[in-house]
Amino acid sequence: MAIATPIPTPTSVESDGRFMPIAYCTLELYLPYSRSLKEKRMVLRKAQDRLRARSNFSVAEVDYQDLWQRAKLAAVTVGSDNAVLERAAQQFVHEAEDILGDLLVDCQVTFIEP
Repeated sequence: MAIATPIPTPTSVESDGRFMPIAYCTLELYLPYSRSLKEKRMVLRKAQDRLRARSNFSVAEVDYQDLWQRAKLAAVTVGSDNAVLERAAQQFVHEAEDILGDLLVDCQVTFIEP
C-alpha cells in the first residue's frame, strides 16, 4: 500500500521538508512618451534588467502587452522566513520607485504563506 505524500500548493515552495513564504509584487506603469510597442518593450526591458540586477526577484510583464502606454510587471521571490521576505520586498519597492520614477502608478505587495 502506497503512502500518499502531500503535494505542495502552487503558492508555496518546499525546502528541506518545510514550506517557504512567497512575496508577490505588482507594478502598474504608465508610459506617456511611448509611441509604439517597440519603444514600450525597450523601456520595460531596461527596467526589468535593472530590477533583476538589484534584487533577488524574478520579474516579468504580465498584462497590457498590446497597449503602448500601459504595462504591468509582476515580481516574485521566496524567503526563509517572513522577516527576511518583508525586508527584501521593501528594498524591491524602494528600488522600483528609484528606477521607474514617475512611470510607476501603483505598487502592491502580497505575502503568500503556505
